Amino acid sequence: MVFGPRRADVMLTRADALVALGKVLDPKAKKHAQLRSGGLEVVASEGGHSAWVFDVINVDGQLLAATAVLSNTDDIWAVTAAAIAEMPSAKQVKAEAAIDAIVPPGATAAGKIGPSADAAVDKFKQGLVEQQAWGDELMSRSDAIAAGPIAGDVARGKAAIKRRWAARMKANVREATSGEITAAMTADGQLVWISAPVTRVADGEEPMPLRIFAVYEKTGAGWKMIALHEALAFDEPGSGAAWKKIVPPAPPPPAPPKVEPTEKKPDTATAKKKAGSKKKQSKRPRPAD
Repeated sequence: MVFGPRRADVMLTRADALVALGKVLDPKAKKHAQLRSGGLEVVASEGGHSAWVFDVINVDGQLLAATAVLSNTDDIWAVTAAAIAEMPSAKQVKAEAAIDAIVPPGATAAGKIGPSADAAVDKFKQGLVEQQAWGDELMSRSDAIAAGPIAGDVARGKAAIKRRWAARMKANVREATSGEITAAMTADGQLVWISAPVTRVADGEEPMPLRIFAVYEKTGAGWKMIALHEALAFDEPGSGAAWKKIVPPAPPPPAPPKVEPTEKKPDTATAKKKAGSKKKQSKRPRPAD
């Protein structure tokens, strides 16, 4: 399954993906697009039968972020799912947001959760509002990646993700699904990829329609997010308005500090008076039996 860089780019089969690719890259053409890698990262799962890939590719001057999940069968690697998205400048995003033209890539995708992917999907849903949970998982791996929708917004490794997540939590970033979730597990059972259109909000920002493509890895403690790719697409003016109405709830107010009750100590004069009264009572003669 492939999510392309535009609103309608959803390829459900290998044949669909090849046809779409052929419209852009013609192998018979005399002149081919110039592609340059901006930092390819490939991480194999335990056992070496599945892997995930991330790269920022320069295609004739246009930046595209690509995240993919691969499976190995009989020593042949094949892409099973991929998300390819533009990485526009912050200036472009601001201009398109002003006319409500931002939409999630692959916005028309019909969701389907594959067998055995439910546990990872549950963790994904939890992190939409409780974003620190995603950050903790990503920061636990030196090879993790968190990529945003804007050019240059790629954090690789613990330190970079920690800095980015501190800013994210300070802005109270939270997200809500604005469409159906799609997810599947690799044949070896080591990776689960999850994708969904979402609406993201943050303090001081307008709601932003995005598509998330996340990769979860199986660990002894369950499923952990290891890659997060958030992407956007540009469409006609006004086309993003519908997504802006689907916003996540506001974060709960912080709980008031817990105050431990303190026992009031009697003043010195009262304490001496009580002590003297007890002493007098102890000197009184007891009545005979």
